[in-house]
Amino acid sequence: MNIQSEEGILKRQTRSIQTEGRFGDIKENENFRRFNYRSEEKVYKESMLYAAGRNIMKYHRFIHHEIEKSEGKKEQMSGAKNRC
Repeated sequence: MNIQSEEGILKRQTRSIQTEGRFGDIKENENFRRFNYRSEEKVYKESMLYAAGRNIMKYHRFIHHEIEKSEGKKEQMSGAKNRC
């Protein structure tokens, strides 16, 4: 596939949108501007730490949301029992 073809241009545009979201989020929310180390190995490790931290935060938000949903259902059920 030629990157200058219509198909190649569309794939490049889609790819840039997909990756920008993650990097933009780290730059904006984590105030990340540059790596602290220069060697390829250390930069890789630092990027993996950021990725792991991001995944932990996503998991935390998911669990917190699930707990809130279950507590809301419990309150609705207890409120319905009190009405009867």
